[in-house]
Amino acid sequence: MNTLVKRVALFVGLLLVVSFTQAQTVKRIELPLPSNNSELFSIPLGEQGVLVLTQLSKTNFTLNRFDTNLEQVWSINGTIDGNLDYVKHSYDGKNLYLLFSRYRSNVYEVIKVNIGPGFIEKFQIMSVDRMEVSDFQALNASVFIAGMVNSQPVILYSNLLERKIKVLPSALKSQAEIQSLELDSTASLINVTYAVGTRGKNYQLVVKSFDESGKQIAQVVMNPESEFAMMNGKLNIVSDSTQVMFGTYGHKNTIGSSRGPTSQGIYFSKLLDNEVTDLKFHSFTDFKNFFNFMSERQKEKQERKIQEKKEKGEDLRLDYRLLVHDIIKQDDKYIMVAEAFYADYRYNNNNYGLYNTGFGMGSFNPYSTFYNPYRWGYGNYGLYSPFSSYYSPWGWGNRYYNNNQQTFDGWIYTHAIVAAFDEKGNLLWDNSIEMKNVREAKLSEKVKASIKGDEITLSYSNKGQIFTKIIKGDKVLEDTQSSKITTAIEGDKIKETTSDAIDFWYGNYFIASGYQRINNETEGGKRNVFYLNKVSF
Repeated sequence: MNTLVKRVALFVGLLLVVSFTQAQTVKRIELPLPSNNSELFSIPLGEQGVLVLTQLSKTNFTLNRFDTNLEQVWSINGTIDGNLDYVKHSYDGKNLYLLFSRYRSNVYEVIKVNIGPGFIEKFQIMSVDRMEVSDFQALNASVFIAGMVNSQPVILYSNLLERKIKVLPSALKSQAEIQSLELDSTASLINVTYAVGTRGKNYQLVVKSFDESGKQIAQVVMNPESEFAMMNGKLNIVSDSTQVMFGTYGHKNTIGSSRGPTSQGIYFSKLLDNEVTDLKFHSFTDFKNFFNFMSERQKEKQERKIQEKKEKGEDLRLDYRLLVHDIIKQDDKYIMVAEAFYADYRYNNNNYGLYNTGFGMGSFNPYSTFYNPYRWGYGNYGLYSPFSSYYSPWGWGNRYYNNNQQTFDGWIYTHAIVAAFDEKGNLLWDNSIEMKNVREAKLSEKVKASIKGDEITLSYSNKGQIFTKIIKGDKVLEDTQSSKITTAIEGDKIKETTSDAIDFWYGNYFIASGYQRINNETEGGKRNVFYLNKVSF
């Protein structure tokens, strides 16, 4: 038995499953880290359980599937060809697809995971050279890989069964960026949102829909108004002929600024047979709770400015960027969650990048020696395109570090808003949750919403704690409370928690995960683990 196989066997054998009795955590498991060079990723699969992917090296990985009670169902060891890294997963409700690639490579490997029986199929794709991958989605046997080649957006399509590979035509005449690649499993569509235009001139959002054969079946063009432009958008299907699209809008002249586009508010539009109707703009100055994250003094000052502008028939100009989540349809209204964020910087005289700035954990480092922040193009941007100026910390068209100048040092989250709209796009109510001291290396959705009737629980995790707030419309039923993610072994002392996240799982349950460094003087000394906590609100 070689060293790697022994390590995998030890990893599986050391799996620790423990019950947990605190109010919020139903159960917890810990996965000891096989080595400092390993990375672990949790992938919720709804009522099918949760999958944990461990990339042990550049050529080996392990998959462990757990049921909804966090009991292990099966474990698989796999190999990767071509010295590749894990990029992203896509789950179409039937099968799970894992994409492995390498930065600016023409080699892509897709691992199809058959969830039930627990076996994998491997497909290798060789196509466009020097492509920087920014997103990935799969639908049945079809995969869509988004990225950039020579500063131009590219969608690579492949049918895994037929071994067909082609580049989907964009037919965009101006400078363009891919903002999102979304899977609509209900309609069996892939929706691609492009930002089109050059430094604020003729700026548009273009949404193209492709079926699983890679054929474009619809296109929607969101043209700017006289002053405002739509910055991003999320689609929701109402019927065969009607969709709604939400997102943030901003002033057109901020698009080409060095800071990148900034948002003034939320827009709503209804798409009827691919034509835009019922377009409405809601400025954040009209929200009741948008500025609640500020101190009382700051909030009063801001409200005075807003009122002074309104008395002059004007609107106070704002400077925010928001990460808009998928729309939640509930009865006759739409509920939207979005998080306000900004980029933080530091000064230094080198260009080593973000992962030398303290996001690791010393000897316990989830950003391991084979972790390269530029390995596939995602860089520091989480699930959002690094090629979109809206999500770039450096503004339009500048994605790189500069010697002796500002270096990007992480994303700061200030607060999240939740708002409800009726079917005509009128704002019904809004609320918010403050996010204190939340800094992330990658831009990702932190706040999750759990809806029970008219009550909504907003939650996020940070530094080993889960923060929750319960609201009903614009009323607060329970202000923000925090609870520590603790272990079940007496004497445990959690020394550090990193890369913690909370994701919706199924029903009223969420899955919390991350890395922890734990000391216990009486029960085995020190241990470095990747944890999964089943949480109920």
